[in-house]
Order: sequence, then structure tokens, then C-alpha cells
Amino acid sequence: MVINFNLADRPFLCSTAFFFLIFLFISTTSYSDTTTAVTTTSAPSVPQISESSQGSFLTDWNFRPGDAIIITVTPDTGFPNGIYPVDGQGYVDLPMIGPLQVTKMGRASFEKKIGETWIPLLRFSSIQARRVISLTFQGGFNRPGTYWVSPGATLWRALSQTGGTVREDGIEKIKWKRGAQKMTPEFTELLTQTKPIAELGFQSGDILEVINRPKRTGWDIFKQDILPVVSFGLSSAVTAITLYEWSQKD
Repeated sequence: MVINFNLADRPFLCSTAFFFLIFLFISTTSYSDTTTAVTTTSAPSVPQISESSQGSFLTDWNFRPGDAIIITVTPDTGFPNGIYPVDGQGYVDLPMIGPLQVTKMGRASFEKKIGETWIPLLRFSSIQARRVISLTFQGGFNRPGTYWVSPGATLWRALSQTGGTVREDGIEKIKWKRGAQKMTPEFTELLTQTKPIAELGFQSGDILEVINRPKRTGWDIFKQDILPVVSFGLSSAVTAITLYEWSQKD
């Protein structure tokens, strides 16, 4: 038996078949585009950031005369923990290693050198080496002296090592000097900024100086400066008058 199946006589089936073909075409195209997008899109490359591009003063390795290296071994507190100054030629003298010219040696080479020498002698293999700079605090500080400070520290952090100023208004009177040269801007302007001290321009050997004389009130000035002069003047006047009267009696 032969069945003649004419789609023209069945418009509903024609419409259904037409839409079904369109659906298949769209689905196939979408799947193809998705597959292409997945296969052609590559993962973004991870940027390689060098120490210099990080901009972190904690990893700064640009030494100047007067700087130092602070070496910390965790959790030990003995050898080789300490601060090792850099001399005028850029050398640092390390125990069991000797002088190394850190101004011409990269951070990786330095860490490799101390690791090869020291780690076999230590219980723990965690050695941290960082650059520090020297700042001198003179005058009216509670703990004046020279301190090793990280170049990434804030100015307030550096000041905290001295215990602050003796005078209540001492912060306003701090002067920043480099040798005999007075540095600008004013110190109080720098305190309003949260930048690292290296970014503010501080270098090893810089001096922070504040007046050491205690703050005096008007009464203190009168008692200490004016009253002695007045007393001396009155005493001199009384003595002169007395001598004059005696001379007249004669």
C-alpha cells in the first residue's frame, strides 16, 4: 500500500516543520558561536612585577652611605640578628661572610649569599633582610639619639621611637636639617602627610632638632629674667645712695 503524504494539504504541519527547522538552525549557530568563543578566548597573562615597579620601600635596595641592613631570623634572637651599617664605599661587614658591596649587589644575590652561609648553621631557615636609614633626633626629645628607621615608615612612626618631645609645643618647633642646611618644607607640614619618610625626602644622616629649653610662662620669664635684673638695679641704687649719704656726713 502506498501512502501519498502531501504537505501542501496540511498547512499546520508545514508551519510546524518550518519553525522546527529555524529553531535547529538558531541552536546550531549559537552552539557554534559559543564553542568558538570558548576555544579562541585565552586567559589573560599574569603581569610580572619587579621590585622597582612595586614601589614598596620595604623592599627598597638602593643603598646610600649611612644606611644599614637589618637582619631578622625568626624565631631566634641571637646570631645573626642585628643591624649592619653600610660604609661610605657601600660595603656591609657580615659575620662569617665578611664585607659585601651591597650597592653593586642585587637583593636576590645578597639573600642567596647569606642563605648559603648561615642557613646550615641555624635551626630555622627564615632569614629576612631589609634596608634601614639613620635619623638623628637632637635636643628636647624624651629619648634623643640616632635611630635606624625603615624607609617605608611614616614620620609619626619615626618620632614614636623617641617618646615624643619634652615640651607640649615641641612638635611645632622641630627643625629638619641636613648638615648645616635647613630643609624645607616646614616639619609640621610633613606631619600632615601619611607618605613614607623616604618619599618625603629623608636620607641617612638627616637631623631632627627641637629646642631643649622648657616652655616658660610670663611669670617664669619675670622671675628668671626680669626680677634678678630689677633686684640688682635696686640693690645698686640703694648702695649708691647709702654711700652718698655717708660721704655727705663727712
